[in-house]
Amino acid sequence: MMFDKVFISYAKEDYKFAEQLYDFLETTNYNPWLDKKKILPGQDWNFILRKELRDSDFIILLLSKTSVQKRGYIQREFKLALEYYEEKLDDDIFLIPVKIDDCEVPLKLGKFQWVEYLNGFESILKAMNLQRKKHIDIEQSKLSSNDTFEFEEINEKLNYEAEIKLDIQVNFIQFLNKKNSDINDINHIIKGRKAESIAFVRKLFFEIDGKPIKHKFTTPDWNLDLSYNSNLISKSIISISENQYKYFGGAHGSGIITGLNFRLNPLLKLDIEDLFDNDDEKKVLNLFSHFCFEVLKKEAVEFFNYDENVKDEDLFWEGSLSPKWENFQHFLITKKGLEIIFNDYSVSAYAFGVRFVEIPFDKIIQ
Repeated sequence: MMFDKVFISYAKEDYKFAEQLYDFLETTNYNPWLDKKKILPGQDWNFILRKELRDSDFIILLLSKTSVQKRGYIQREFKLALEYYEEKLDDDIFLIPVKIDDCEVPLKLGKFQWVEYLNGFESILKAMNLQRKKHIDIEQSKLSSNDTFEFEEINEKLNYEAEIKLDIQVNFIQFLNKKNSDINDINHIIKGRKAESIAFVRKLFFEIDGKPIKHKFTTPDWNLDLSYNSNLISKSIISISENQYKYFGGAHGSGIITGLNFRLNPLLKLDIEDLFDNDDEKKVLNLFSHFCFEVLKKEAVEFFNYDENVKDEDLFWEGSLSPKWENFQHFLITKKGLEIIFNDYSVSAYAFGVRFVEIPFDKIIQ
């Protein structure tokens, strides 16, 4: 079902409350996400948490005297949730603060109506149902006015067993307007990328004759998590994010997010340099370089707890944010601007994780 993804954010000391809420939502027609329930052994928890936060339709923030005063990842989750809220309409219900004790609601969450945990979950459910109906009504309205294209979500799960177990979880979209040749080609592109990724993973797991490889070492189960999500769909532009996470043994897995951007009528795959005139190339690249550096610098100083006097050249890999198209090749088109994706290791250490920088259209136009 669409518009059913619910991310539960909590401090580890409040896990029993998060688990009770998770169990309740599982009995409804919503799909709750809780790290201890969903993250698999060997997965990069930082990458998965960010991905799930970004993909969620609702974020429930469990507030307690512990969580509102605690430093660390819970505060980063709150911050990311507020950033993603900025992409919503003012009257959207997206962030739902839930007080589990007599704590003070942080000022940055003061604009959101909170609920008491002890009063039950029905009010939370009512709020989400109201927002989901709004989403569905808008989608139906768009379809009826031909402003967008209808699609369905398809889930596939494959499993192979030997000394090592390989799980492949795929969630992808397919457009239903198959009489439109452009849309049909995009369906084929998504299916092709999906099939190519799975075939690559199988090659690591099977001999060339099809027999499972007998590994001589012990390792946690291997997995591939592949998902395609609609980012922007209109009559002329379709922007889709491809999220791929792989774990094939070792200290941690690896993830990469790729933007698939298309112009319709006729169908053209868009690279970022295609969006600008050659005459503007130098100005655009300088803007991208400076804007992304300033945003990522602020995040890096906070994330790594750097001294405020840290030198700029010590923050990121040399040349990783210089004014070159290849540094900004992963991107998505949004209603507000261009969202540049910086995957693991692209600008800094693995711990820095995947980062997104949205450059507003009005900034680009200026």
